[in-house]
Amino acid sequence: MEKQMTLRELREQSGKSRAEVAMALGVSIAALSHYEQGIRRININQVLILSEQYDVTAEEIIYAQLSSVCIGKPD
Repeated sequence: MEKQMTLRELREQSGKSRAEVAMALGVSIAALSHYEQGIRRININQVLILSEQYDVTAEEIIYAQLSSVCIGKPD
């Protein structure tokens, strides 16, 4: 099974800055950082915006959020 990308990896792959994505979501850069670190969860509207921003499916965004939440936690 291949490794799921995190929200941060998807953002970096898209070539977008944190500021660009935060503006598209209508949140602060700190809030976006919390989403990428798995501290806060994105809502369904944000899933759709991110899928457009990163040119991936909503499902990929959801899996990326889950991967972001799991980072650094033991199995």
